[in-house]
Amino acid sequence: MDPLILQKMQQALKALITEKVISLDEYTNSDAVALSFLAPSGDFVAELTSIPTINCYLIGMSEDKDRRKSESHRSTINTQKTIRTVHREPKFIDLSYMLTVWCKDKEGSAEIEHLILGYLLCGLGMYDFMPADIQQRFDINISPYGVAFKLFGNEQSDKISGQIWQAMGSTPKPCLMLSLSVPVDVHEPLHLPLVQEIKRTLDTH
Repeated sequence: MDPLILQKMQQALKALITEKVISLDEYTNSDAVALSFLAPSGDFVAELTSIPTINCYLIGMSEDKDRRKSESHRSTINTQKTIRTVHREPKFIDLSYMLTVWCKDKEGSAEIEHLILGYLLCGLGMYDFMPADIQQRFDINISPYGVAFKLFGNEQSDKISGQIWQAMGSTPKPCLMLSLSVPVDVHEPLHLPLVQEIKRTLDTH
């Protein structure tokens, strides 16, 4: 059970974007592009600087029914064969992010925003799962499962993104929807001793 899993996923996604996706030219490197997880509200827009900013806004969470397991549990036995550990299957949760790019350059804003969106599209599209080295760095222990990527989100993403723009009273911007399917352990493992010897008493009468 790891109640910090959402915080760790935010850190892992930030590392993936800044280190592996946005690092290819003068506009797309970790020094020239900012990254924010705040809601893209009027306050966010008002505080933008001259540095292009990727906004990575978590717009919703839902169960990933495609990865739901029919088996209720799995078990492992220690090397001494004295303890059986029963693991309840995790809940698979879709974390839906709306990625937009913001630039205050009045003349070149559209060009810069589209350029960075293109790198996000191609860079994130390379991955079916979160890279193992990033998971290890942020202590995301979800073995034997992985964090699956769904570029363009799920069937609810377009509807939700439209509601977000309407609620904020903003003009919709081009956005890239990204859904991370995260196994979340909600049950502690159960440790059971194994029977080492069975003695039988036979009634010969």
